Amino acid sequence: MKKIVLLFATLLLSATSMAQVVITEPVLSEPQSAEAQPAAPRLTIKERLARPAQVDSLTVVNETVVVQENGDAAAIVSGNLNQEPKAIGGYRIVIFMNNSQSARRDAVAAQESFSQLFPEEQSYLSYENPYFKVTVGNCTSQDEAIILLGRLRGTFPKAFIVRENIAIGEFAR
Repeated sequence: MKKIVLLFATLLLSATSMAQVVITEPVLSEPQSAEAQPAAPRLTIKERLARPAQVDSLTVVNETVVVQENGDAAAIVSGNLNQEPKAIGGYRIVIFMNNSQSARRDAVAAQESFSQLFPEEQSYLSYENPYFKVTVGNCTSQDEAIILLGRLRGTFPKAFIVRENIAIGEFAR
């Protein structure tokens, strides 16, 4: 079981390419012959896995795993573990979406008219190739987005709901 866990950890860490894993051979408690045996060449994990297991009755005394970090792997891992999410899943209403030659000018006009009619709601102008898009609202639930959509339907009849990742700072506005 211990070897399976070590093998899994080795494969997981080596797959990230941010860490290099070196497994030292375990010290086995079998009788040593009087003659000095030549040192066996170190095998890679692939080569060890390809060999059939030929263990009769050996007791593992000591097994060591050494992890050598390359680059900034430790900083990335430690920094991401204690951070809160920077964005959460939410909903917004698209009031304008177009890719015509005058799309930018029309998007700015739609955003300005929305800001005049609904000053309490936030609006966002974005460009997602090839569309200019104006979205409004910071809704945490679909029900909240449906209510906002109902308020906007009279002015913006083509408006529709989309799921977006909303930065947490947007909710404070």
